[in-house]
Amino acid sequence: MWDILFLLLLASLLPFGLFCPSNCVCNSNGAVKCTGGITEIPPLNASQTFLLRLNGTSIKALNAQSLQPLNLLLRFSITYSSLDTVHPKVFSNAPQLMSIMLSYNALSVLPSGVFSRLSNLEQLFIAGNQLTSISKYMFEGLGNLTELDLSKNQIANLPANVFQDMTSLTRLNLAGNLLRTFPPTLVRNLVKLKSLILNSNQLQRLEEGSFDDLPNLSVLMLHKNQIQEISPQIFWRLPSLLTLTLSGNQLQSIPAESFYYLPNLTKLTLYNNPLFYLPDQLMGHMPRLPELYLFETNLRTLPWNLFANMTGLKSLHVHLNERLSSLPKNIFCCLPNLQKLSLRNNHLQDLHPELFSKLVQLKILLLYGNELQTISGRTFENLSNLIKLDLNNNYLRYVPGDIFASVSSLQSVTLGHNQWHCTCSIIGIKEWIDQNKQLVTDLDDVVCHSPLSLRGLKLIFLIQSQLQCGNMSALTEHGFVTNASVSHQQTTVSTATSPVPGQQTTMGIDPTTTKSVSTTLPTNTSPTIQSPPQSSISIPSTEDPWYSVVSSLTDPVFIDRCPDIVHNNRYNGWVYLWKTPAPGLYSGLLLTLHIVLISIAVILIVATAYSLYSLNKVVWEMGTSVTRIR
Repeated sequence: MWDILFLLLLASLLPFGLFCPSNCVCNSNGAVKCTGGITEIPPLNASQTFLLRLNGTSIKALNAQSLQPLNLLLRFSITYSSLDTVHPKVFSNAPQLMSIMLSYNALSVLPSGVFSRLSNLEQLFIAGNQLTSISKYMFEGLGNLTELDLSKNQIANLPANVFQDMTSLTRLNLAGNLLRTFPPTLVRNLVKLKSLILNSNQLQRLEEGSFDDLPNLSVLMLHKNQIQEISPQIFWRLPSLLTLTLSGNQLQSIPAESFYYLPNLTKLTLYNNPLFYLPDQLMGHMPRLPELYLFETNLRTLPWNLFANMTGLKSLHVHLNERLSSLPKNIFCCLPNLQKLSLRNNHLQDLHPELFSKLVQLKILLLYGNELQTISGRTFENLSNLIKLDLNNNYLRYVPGDIFASVSSLQSVTLGHNQWHCTCSIIGIKEWIDQNKQLVTDLDDVVCHSPLSLRGLKLIFLIQSQLQCGNMSALTEHGFVTNASVSHQQTTVSTATSPVPGQQTTMGIDPTTTKSVSTTLPTNTSPTIQSPPQSSISIPSTEDPWYSVVSSLTDPVFIDRCPDIVHNNRYNGWVYLWKTPAPGLYSGLLLTLHIVLISIAVILIVATAYSLYSLNKVVWEMGTSVTRIR
């Protein structure tokens, strides 16, 4: 007996760490951390243990006496353990507790009122368990609780007034559950609430008044739910809101004026919603919003004033919208501080020349992955601070040579994977590329798409004489060449008047008369092509109706002007041109005869139909008369 008393006295006098249980770490501040395969709470020095953390243990149950010896314990935590049972009175002997963490265990149920005597409790964490429901009286008496975490459980429903006693609550985390509804009265009395986290549930609708009387709420997370509609003005009574997340839901539209009266908002997410439409009056005054993401929607265009009230915006990401094909001229009118704009991977087919004219501070502009076919020379003229510009992976055929003349700060530009039409129309931009090779970061991908003779060749390796021009008036008229002045030379094909046995015959065009001529050539031989020396000839696209080439020739044959060609066929290495009849008296007679024949055919069809109708009527009347006689 005296030995035992001596040991107890010695334990109280010696430093705390000398008697720390195995699998535990103790420090002089009264904090104990135990890990490993312990199956129950080890014996500890009650007078010097203020914090107890049990992590990764084999403890399966907390009984009524588990915490009884630790009458000075303020913070208790058991996490990532096998805990699946909690006795209803386990915390009755520790009313002094201020913080309890039971997260990431195997709890599927908690006794009703298990926390009722913890009037001093400020933090309660029960995340990462298997709870399916919460009793109506679970949190009674917790008037001093400031933080409650029930996230990552399997809770499908919550009693409407389960949190009504928590008048001091500032943070409520319900994320990662199975909640389908959110009762309007669930958080109505929580006037001190600052953070409400509801993301990753199955909420489908937000009722009117759900967030009323929350004057201090600054964070509202609703992303990754199944919300299909929200009530108008649902966020109007949240003047302190800083963060609002609605991304990853099923919203197809948003009521007008939904985001009015949120002047302090610093984060708003709407992306990854199947939005088809946004109203003109949607955004209120948001001068503190620094960035906005709007991607993965079904929007075809955007309201012109969508960003007009976001004067503090520095980064805007409107990308990955597969149906977004156009943008209003003034949509970026009021963003004087915008530094990054991402419009990549949309369906944009053209840009208004003044679309970016007000973005004087813009440094990064991403336009790649769209369907842009051409860009005006004025598009970038006011972007004097632009550093990076991405135009790759579009359908660009040519751009004006002076398009980057006013962008003196440009350090990086991409132009690859476009459909460059390598004729005289591209000479201007080629000269700019030759003089600024260090700025084009994807030179190897800037290759010719047409004409066929230059397809696949890198633009940087072509010389100006290869960018030849044909009939400038015809090409300019049809939009293939602009702002270019190139001398036009004629090409003559030697012809014969009669075929010779064993020779092939093809059709060509006399460039001086535009009449069809018969060209006779020996089999497996090439025609003789005469071209004036030092001529500057453009090679139009093989898709153009102005282009004809014999595929077996080294040099192409150009048709000077042939608007009457409708199509061509290839046969044995030759191209046969099919023409409509030349205009004149003969063509007029044929057209008149064609119209007359069609008119006669229509009259005959109508007359036949009427005759059949009359005959059927007579037969019916005769049949009726015979029936009456009988």
